[in-house]
Amino acid sequence: MWVDEGTRGLLSAEMARTTFCFFFLCLVALLHPSYSEVVTLGKWNVPAMFVFGDSVVDGGNVVFVYPNCTTATLPYGIDFPTGPTRRLNNGKNPADFLSHLVGIPHFLPAAMDPKTTVETILYGVNCAYSGSGILDSPPG
Repeated sequence: MWVDEGTRGLLSAEMARTTFCFFFLCLVALLHPSYSEVVTLGKWNVPAMFVFGDSVVDGGNVVFVYPNCTTATLPYGIDFPTGPTRRLNNGKNPADFLSHLVGIPHFLPAAMDPKTTVETILYGVNCAYSGSGILDSPPG
């Protein structure tokens, strides 16, 4: 369909106005007090969190299965306060952010870590494993 220059300018201006209104309404909805009460997850009574997954949420289990994995050395965890984390990221993973959001007081320990005790499992444990999948082969 052919549209002349004047009409094309009007269409793009109308689209810009509609897009701005949509995002403005979304922002107002997010900042509305009743919505903020729903989003406050810290009020939930979440006693424990058990994480299963792949490298995105691995809490350091891969090091205990494959000791030659280099995630226990720098640069892994270079921005983390305690140094190398045995994780495949630079510090916190999505499971850590979610556990903090629901009120769990500390990082979830790796399930295969020998230092993981019954007391630490009371808040949950991270069973995620980098390279988990259907093939019987090591990660990397």
